Amino acid sequence: MPLFREGTMTRTLALAKARRTQTPRRIVLVSLALLASLRAIAAADWPQFRGLHGSGVSDTTGLPSEFGPRQNVVWKTALPSGHSSPALAGNRIFITGYEGDRLLTLCLDRATGKIQWRREVMANRKEHLNKLNDRASPTPVTDGQNVYAFFGDFGLVSYGPDGNERWRMELGPFTNLHGMAASPV
Repeated sequence: MPLFREGTMTRTLALAKARRTQTPRRIVLVSLALLASLRAIAAADWPQFRGLHGSGVSDTTGLPSEFGPRQNVVWKTALPSGHSSPALAGNRIFITGYEGDRLLTLCLDRATGKIQWRREVMANRKEHLNKLNDRASPTPVTDGQNVYAFFGDFGLVSYGPDGNERWRMELGPFTNLHGMAASPV
């Protein structure tokens, strides 16, 4: 079953089910496993949840319509647990995760999958979550240089291109039946 249609980044229920059953460390099949060649990977940025305009549609052509553990994979990298989508800018991929009370923001090299930097903030409370949600559900956002990550158990934090913290703003607590999954805009 294809996870993406040609020219789009539409998720399927199969991907959602796979996320629910993942082990504590997830494997990202990132060619963002969407992209069959390194040239295609560098072609377009995906700076926020659902892409450049929030529509979930990409103008990039030549994307594979199917991928899996051995099909159209450029690299694999073990990452901490989390349900956020990746944000892509230039030669970097940003993603969030968590390990216990440590809320993580990671930067990966887009061509190799190597972790460039990993930063953490400590949760200052424990938000109520639906079992389909987790502490790192919000997708980070990038302006092409800096990254902005939101965690319902903490608030908002920004890192520069080098991974140094630029600023932080503790927010909440939030009253939400399912837990926070909103991403910075």
